[in-house]
Amino acid sequence: MDVELRGDLADLAPALEAALFRVAQESVITARRHAQLATRVEVRVTGTPTDAQLSVDDGARTAATAPLGFGLVGMAERVPLLGGILTAGPGPDRGWRVRAVLPRPGRAT
Repeated sequence: MDVELRGDLADLAPALEAALFRVAQESVITARRHAQLATRVEVRVTGTPTDAQLSVDDGARTAATAPLGFGLVGMAERVPLLGGILTAGPGPDRGWRVRAVLPRPGRAT
């Protein structure tokens, strides 16, 4: 597993930090359960002046085809509650990608 932190991640609101953690955690768990022949999982968190972005990519041979359970549903409910956007599906090359973009409260959008 590779984890990369970039940009301005200081002074994130507690709810935003918790959401990033939970989405990352659930994405890694999902990769472990469903990513067939994955050789890597990459987690990237990037802070900008207006938002925090999280992406989790696995190196599975193919994208998951089995039902992903309640984890994805929970992420899809949690992120919009904070004004964010969540996408999940086949990665650009192979495997599965989860991406969340969450606004930083009190910052210009």
